[in-house]
Amino acid sequence: MKSKKQSYDRVAKVFDFLRKGDMRRWNKYQKSLFKNLSGEVLYIGVGTGLEIINFPADLKITAIDISPAMLRQSQKKAKSYPGKMSLCQMDAENSAFKNNSFDTVVTVCVLCTVKHPVACLKEIKRVLKPNGKLVMFEHVLSKNLIYAIALKTMSNFTEFLEGTYLDRNTAYNAEKAGFEIFSHKNVYLDIVKALMAKPL
Repeated sequence: MKSKKQSYDRVAKVFDFLRKGDMRRWNKYQKSLFKNLSGEVLYIGVGTGLEIINFPADLKITAIDISPAMLRQSQKKAKSYPGKMSLCQMDAENSAFKNNSFDTVVTVCVLCTVKHPVACLKEIKRVLKPNGKLVMFEHVLSKNLIYAIALKTMSNFTEFLEGTYLDRNTAYNAEKAGFEIFSHKNVYLDIVKALMAKPL
């Protein structure tokens, strides 16, 4: 099985095309959610930078991704952001940032791809200030039995092909990592969610 970095390097040039339909559906929901970003922001999983257009202006954002090819694709979008955005290659589960570095951390379809989501969330909590916010736009496992079975079946393939897990209980994982969910909204059925949490 290829590493995550290799998988994302491989699809970087066609990633925007593959996600075009998702972004048409999600743009307005992301813009609404991202209004909650403030202060020093850590953006985990920038990928090719598709979501940058939905961020409010005038923020100071550090954007990380594990894939150098994805980061190269995101450079133009990052430069056009009407604020300050720096790009870094980094593993979300083991970052190089100091404790209590950020006012807000934002994830977009990251907690369904990292190998160890609770460990990743604990790392997020470490770098987040005690009064900071975690803002998440994520795929999750549906509570509807039919959808859940379909997602678990699909996850067997997506996990093998690209390391994506469609059966994660992200709200539960966040609570397990020491966060309190204070905003929980469904974007698409109960499969894509907009969540906000604060460290306990």
